[in-house]
Amino acid sequence: MVKLRVCRPGHHNCLVNWGEQGKIKNKPMDFTRDGPMTEPKKRTTGISPFIIMGAILVLMSIFMLMAMDNIKEHDARIVEKLTAKGTFLIRAFEAGTRTGMMTMRWRAARVQNLLTETAFQPEVKYLMIITGDGKILAHSDPEKIGTFYGKMPDVDPLGDGTAIFHREVFSGEGDKTFEVFKVFTPAKRFHRPGPGGRMGRRRTAGAVQGLFLTRESQPETGTAPEIPGPASSKKVHASHQPAEGDWFSSHFSRCPEQCRDSGPQIIIAGLDMTGAASGKRAYINHVIINGAVLFLMASAGIVGLFMLQGYRSTRSSLSRVMAFSNRLVETMPAGLIAVDLNLEITSWNREAMVILGEKDKPVLPVALVEMAAIMEEKNQKISRELAFPSLSGGSLVLDVVASPIRDDGQGASGYLFLFRDLTELTALKQEVERSRRLAAVGKLAAGVAHEIRNPLSSIKGFATYFRERYKGVAEDRETADIMIHEVERLNRAITQLLEFAKPVPVVARKVDVKDLVAHSLKLVENDLAARGIGVEKTIPRDQKEVTIDPDRLNQILLNLYLNAIQAMDNGGTLGVKVTTEKGCLFVEVSDTGSGIAVSDMEKIFDPYYTTRARGTGLGLAMVHRNLETMGADIRVESREGHGTTFFLKIPCLDTGETE
Repeated sequence: MVKLRVCRPGHHNCLVNWGEQGKIKNKPMDFTRDGPMTEPKKRTTGISPFIIMGAILVLMSIFMLMAMDNIKEHDARIVEKLTAKGTFLIRAFEAGTRTGMMTMRWRAARVQNLLTETAFQPEVKYLMIITGDGKILAHSDPEKIGTFYGKMPDVDPLGDGTAIFHREVFSGEGDKTFEVFKVFTPAKRFHRPGPGGRMGRRRTAGAVQGLFLTRESQPETGTAPEIPGPASSKKVHASHQPAEGDWFSSHFSRCPEQCRDSGPQIIIAGLDMTGAASGKRAYINHVIINGAVLFLMASAGIVGLFMLQGYRSTRSSLSRVMAFSNRLVETMPAGLIAVDLNLEITSWNREAMVILGEKDKPVLPVALVEMAAIMEEKNQKISRELAFPSLSGGSLVLDVVASPIRDDGQGASGYLFLFRDLTELTALKQEVERSRRLAAVGKLAAGVAHEIRNPLSSIKGFATYFRERYKGVAEDRETADIMIHEVERLNRAITQLLEFAKPVPVVARKVDVKDLVAHSLKLVENDLAARGIGVEKTIPRDQKEVTIDPDRLNQILLNLYLNAIQAMDNGGTLGVKVTTEKGCLFVEVSDTGSGIAVSDMEKIFDPYYTTRARGTGLGLAMVHRNLETMGADIRVESREGHGTTFFLKIPCLDTGETE
């Protein structure tokens, strides 16, 4: 936490807190050696300029208040200083007057002389004594004696003459004068602390009364009265009586009650404020300069803090964006390679290594080098499909999109290659094309087979005729039998071909699965017995009827039985398992025969593909075709030498079960 603290003695502290965000966790980036591949969008710091302006305005207000308080304090110190100086001057003058009164020759003229001499002190413009009505009794400028200065306020509110007042007045020339005034009381003074440490005040009125006796109070013998005090033998001579018109003698020769009745005399010390005004101006300039410097420093600090916070925020945002971009590039399902103008690879992702088959830093294929040359010539992105040998020895087909990497001046600073592996997709396309051609051939063969069936019927009829006509000739009869057998074999092949090529609609009805399986096994009962093959049938006793196409299912099971029987030349076991679950009929047909080689697993459902010399290759193809028509799935598990199992999942409309 950053704190800006401004304080002065005797005043409350002004405290402004500015917070800062936590440290940014920088994540290491390895996107490219020279930065991101594309120019990121410019991001703002997220700090409104109004916030900065508001903070600066608040800071400016604080400094202005501080400056005003300092100036007020300075003015108070000047007033206090001038008041103390005026008070000292007045008390010193009263002390001098009091001392002079002890000589018994102190008159108004001597007070005037002392007033004039005292006014010669630096920064003292004038000293004067006036009456309560404002008449000037004594002045440092003798020409002003007898004039009226102005009526003064009540300067003795406590009645003891100790109150001191001050004020600022303007002279005729427009200059300000600082006046300190009080009741003129030279007959009073304060004690210093005595031996007991007690402050006291002693009146000298009795002594003054003894010094200024009137003529009527003197004895008629003309001898002077005794002066109160230790030396009682001294007398006052008649020549020391108050002079006529002497304001000082006439005022202070009376008793204290008469002094109070005649009204107070006020002593005024006028001090020059020119130096104080110059000092104030210098102090104001000093305060303004210091405040401006502090304000600029604090403003710079605040702006710096906001800029630092914005920089950290921007850096954090940029780190998150770059980290996201890095993760995006690393996890994208396409290869990415970036090169510089010298075709040196500067960046790549994991998928590029996998596609190219590299284990370390990838090497730019020649085909991509040629694309870079084309981009350099055309200065635009290009896309094409490339095929070239892979490191594993096969063929690698890539769909490549290449684009120049442009700098701020829109010039190319490198090239970017984005590619996908199309090898498997190309193989699938070729397989689809081959299947399409086979389908066309199949349709053609079906048409041809349909046309051949009519001549075959005639050939079989003629062969049967010749066998009956020449039944007495063994050689001719044997020839006719061979003709009839081959015609029937050819007719079966044509029938299978037509059934495979002809789409047959699904006709579903409720069927008892137990009866359907039993019927299908009965059709191959002789073949099973001839090869010594046993049957394991697993069907739940409470198996309910299901809604399927019984003819298609019977044909599927029959082809799977025949395929299993042909795989068990030396006997074995044929297994049939039926279950129903979640609206589907599950059928498993297994055998313990020779199994299927791994290389043949992907081809067993292809038409006319067979590994037997006497097979047509249409049995499993028809199984697959019928299952597709019914919306069913088939899965095969086989181990060579251990047998094969076909798993069927056939959806049915109703199993009779409550789900």
